Amino acid sequence: MTSLFSNKFLPFAVLFAALQGCATADPKPEVRDPTANVRAQLDGSIRYDTDDQQLAELWSAAEQARRVDNDDQAIDLLYQAIDISPNNSLLWSRAAEIQLENDQALTAENLALKSNAFAGENPTLLHRNWLIIEHARSLRGDLLGVRSARKQVELYQDR
Repeated sequence: MTSLFSNKFLPFAVLFAALQGCATADPKPEVRDPTANVRAQLDGSIRYDTDDQQLAELWSAAEQARRVDNDDQAIDLLYQAIDISPNNSLLWSRAAEIQLENDQALTAENLALKSNAFAGENPTLLHRNWLIIEHARSLRGDLLGVRSARKQVELYQDR
């Protein structure tokens, strides 16, 4: 009768034992909410502070393009920023807002829902996104969807 640890299997047993000793649970890396620095302003706009210079430049350029009604360029710049920070719910939300202003209701709703997926517990952003979703559904004639979105708007309105 051969033992599991016979000469034939010994190298594998040693390797397995060594790997067992190395296998430790990696601590989960700290995920910082990229929209933690989002604050609503008195004029209804949103202020966003970031330490990422490239992201800040893209945001600024997109806002400038939006102000001069160059929405195509603003969207392109926001998508470039999303490539850098794909979990940034504010970028998705701003893209949704611009799409809504251009009567792209379905796209706007989808972008706002994507933003919600990354918004965490940010009531300002969730409220804003649900307003976008409500309006988009209204443009599409989705009355049940409007009613559902309205409930979410009210939920986040006073937080």
